[in-house]
Amino acid sequence: MERGRVAASLRGRLPAYALRMEGDAMSAGRYSAHAAIPAAALVLALAAAPLGAQTTIGLRVGLGSATLSGDAAAARGGRAFDEPRGGIVAGVDAGVPLSGGLGVRLGMGLAQKGGSVEVPSSIVASRLLAEPTAELEYVQFSGLLRAGTAGEGGNLSFGLLAGPYVAFNLSCQVAVASVDPGPLRPEVPPGIPNRVGARGAGGAGRTVSAQDTEVACGEGGVSAVKSTDFGLAVGGGFQVRLSDSMDLAFEVIYSRGFTEIDDEGKKTGHVAFQGGLEFAIG
Repeated sequence: MERGRVAASLRGRLPAYALRMEGDAMSAGRYSAHAAIPAAALVLALAAAPLGAQTTIGLRVGLGSATLSGDAAAARGGRAFDEPRGGIVAGVDAGVPLSGGLGVRLGMGLAQKGGSVEVPSSIVASRLLAEPTAELEYVQFSGLLRAGTAGEGGNLSFGLLAGPYVAFNLSCQVAVASVDPGPLRPEVPPGIPNRVGARGAGGAGRTVSAQDTEVACGEGGVSAVKSTDFGLAVGGGFQVRLSDSMDLAFEVIYSRGFTEIDDEGKKTGHVAFQGGLEFAIG
């Protein structure tokens, strides 16, 4: 009951930019329908792979840093969540060789995107401060062209990746950390006794109290994001040969959304630092 009162109070005080995420909510049934298309493409690509080629399966996990930004956001009266929001990435992919050092990597995985708004430290007025964080969860499908080259000895290889992706929104919420600075003790010049502190009024300095709450998109004045996000992913990495059928891989992948996920023109940005194992199956 107390949490409900805190959430209602925060919604009334939140800046407008923390409560503007436009689009359509997506049901669980639609997730599976959309996901079936890339999954079918993955099966067909594996079936069409050259018989003599070495197809690989990769398992990858890592950490990501996400932001929401866009030139159109400010023009439409909104504010970008351009401070990074950390999250996890995890996925599985299939690598299909084409010719020479070229190949195609088809993957699917979980990506935590979004962004946050940081209250500038220069704001010291005695009033409620709110730091909202947009938390968006996506299942993401990608088709990346990989150009690789083997190092001396064949135990180390390097590669560049580039290609499109499509992501389907699983959940969306705005988490708000609110801080009430309370009364501020006035600055006292050096050499002058702090009589305010001696009387015990404000002697402890700045009083801070914090309350956290979460508002689901589509509820409490926060609208849902669009169900899909399209964009381009680029990156690179290296692989270390562990055995004839297994490699250890490390990569950095940057994804940039082309879709405006709300009516303020926000677009997703995401950097993933990931590692994993690749297994040869052909």
